[in-house]
Amino acid sequence: MKSTEKASMWTLNTDEENKLLLLKLSDTLTLNELSEFLKEIYDKNEGKFAAFNRFVDLSALKEIRVDLETVSSRIREYRCLIKPEKPVKISLFIPQKYIRGLSYLYKTMLSDDLFKVEILDSLHQCAEYLSVDKTLLADAVK
Repeated sequence: MKSTEKASMWTLNTDEENKLLLLKLSDTLTLNELSEFLKEIYDKNEGKFAAFNRFVDLSALKEIRVDLETVSSRIREYRCLIKPEKPVKISLFIPQKYIRGLSYLYKTMLSDDLFKVEILDSLHQCAEYLSVDKTLLADAVK
């Protein structure tokens, strides 16, 4: 498993065997942070990670310092660069109830034929959805 960490803001681990990205966000999402991990996924390694399924740990997220229109626009820009052969599964791990509404908005904005987003509040459900071992995800959220 390969790990990328940017000044303790976020961490991206890649599991090539399972074709899975494990992204752990910091407590504050900024436009700079969003841009950095999108570049890591879509620009590095000739974009091969763009087709990987994703586990996104939002358990530490407490503040979003970028408007949703910008988030949606930036994500859609990158998604148009590389179209996967089959839909990419994205599991958003959100145990806190207070940001659940935001995640449903995210799901509504970004789910389509190429990306299937599920919002789940247990690692077991995330692992089942992504068809991976739960311990892989448990290690990612430590």
